[in-house]
Amino acid sequence: MAKRKVMLKNDGTKMTKAEQAEYEILVKCIEETERKVEEIKELDPYWGFEPSDGNITPERRAIIEAHLKPDDIPQRLDGQIDVLLSTANIVGASGGNQAGKSAIGAIRGFIKSTGELPLALEPYRDSPAIAQDIERAKRKKLIRGRVVGVDFKQLSNTVLPAWRQWVPRDFLKNGKWKDSFSSQHNTLSLYRKGNLCATIEFMTNQQDVQSFQGPPLDWLAYDEEPREDIHKENLMRFTTADRIDIGFYWTPTNGMSWATDLFIDDNEKEGQKLDLYKLCSITNKRANMEVLNEILGEIVSYEELKMRLLGEAISLSGLVYGRLFDRETHIVEPFYEKLSHDQQRDYLCISGWDPHTVTAAAGVFVLIDREGNAYVDRSYFKVVDTQELKDDFTDIVRENNYRMGWSVADKSSDSTIIAFGGRNIFKEISQGKNCIPGLRTSIKFEGSIKSGVDEIKKRLKIDESTGVPRLFIVDRPENKVLINSFRTLERDTYANEDIKGPKDKIREGKHHLHAALRYIFQFPVNWYPEVHYAPEPTYHDEAACW
Repeated sequence: MAKRKVMLKNDGTKMTKAEQAEYEILVKCIEETERKVEEIKELDPYWGFEPSDGNITPERRAIIEAHLKPDDIPQRLDGQIDVLLSTANIVGASGGNQAGKSAIGAIRGFIKSTGELPLALEPYRDSPAIAQDIERAKRKKLIRGRVVGVDFKQLSNTVLPAWRQWVPRDFLKNGKWKDSFSSQHNTLSLYRKGNLCATIEFMTNQQDVQSFQGPPLDWLAYDEEPREDIHKENLMRFTTADRIDIGFYWTPTNGMSWATDLFIDDNEKEGQKLDLYKLCSITNKRANMEVLNEILGEIVSYEELKMRLLGEAISLSGLVYGRLFDRETHIVEPFYEKLSHDQQRDYLCISGWDPHTVTAAAGVFVLIDREGNAYVDRSYFKVVDTQELKDDFTDIVRENNYRMGWSVADKSSDSTIIAFGGRNIFKEISQGKNCIPGLRTSIKFEGSIKSGVDEIKKRLKIDESTGVPRLFIVDRPENKVLINSFRTLERDTYANEDIKGPKDKIREGKHHLHAALRYIFQFPVNWYPEVHYAPEPTYHDEAACW
């Protein structure tokens, strides 16, 4: 007979035979309970759903590092929980392959329709976004939702299977999908205690715009990018609703399209708040890493690789900053006006300018702290003549109590413009009444554009010693144009770049505020203290020496 293994208690003493027998029974009970829990999860996956949170293991991060350049690796990963907790009216979940886009769209839709939460989300019950969904589901007798897919093939093969998988079985008629889903009308009906509580209509981009008319909606979900005319028609379904409530769940295969512009143009549009989250494939706990690696290994285009892995809206020429710029990392709340007068004087202000007389003149005011960190505090973008520009500069400096250091303007402004009667814009703004003091010109040489951009990139990266970057943008309406430039600025390319090499150019044509900022970082940006000069006596008071 095999000898029974001696087991020890927490205090190190041996268990008696009776104690050991009780312990073994307890272990078996726990194992049986865990097995039953897993069975229940399989029978009704909704309750066992666990959202990704953006945290990944070193093994999973190694997959990103094996496929992407260091500058393109996100410094912070979004998760499905970010999408669920967003209070925005329009939420985007741009994801790569196996990122869990369809799953989070279905889970979010069922929360809005039933007011019930998967067990893993119970700790977030009182969060503003989820509490709002629960309150609405309890208050309204009937919640109306709509899901829009690409075409009927994608609807049948991808969308409906995902919603069928995640639907909470308690809300199905007789607990069965077939008794709740009408294939004739492509509508899913949900029931609470036998009473109809929600309907979800499934449609596609192939349908006529007129098909999207109908009763008011409470929420809307796009599985992949919709047509813009369909989106506009769907917006009309919210005219009598409590609020606009729309989710985009898509892989941006169309690149920089109207849908990506919707989120990039403004974080707040016509009273609607917009949030965009990029779900990286490796954050999905259910994703098969071996399969994902095989998929990525078959992709030849590096830009497509970023799109498939990160959910990045690809640019044919490549985004200048890629994922180096992150809204949550680099955007900070206004702070300067909250400081005392003396504290404000402890910051050095440097301004950069891309001046024009026909089109808008662009300028940025950058605060430098003692550690050399840079904060873009304010932006200036206005069609003005040179004197008005100087007057505005003086007013901004005075009103904000800026301690000005040097300033820099585009070198091209320091030239005689024959068409404007021989005017030199640089000289006009650096001389005369309310001139910009300490104004220098930017520098132009082979590689000058790259050098300025590279310095900005260095500052955007998180410093290992401090855990934060060294360049920030203050969250003000006037800075949104510059923020958008960081997200959309593209490289310029040759037709045969593989032979000629990369071009030292960026498509900066409309990104004038970025140009003004780039001119600053062509030079060493160092903090220095305010110097107070005491007047020297013209003669020595000999009597004071006695």
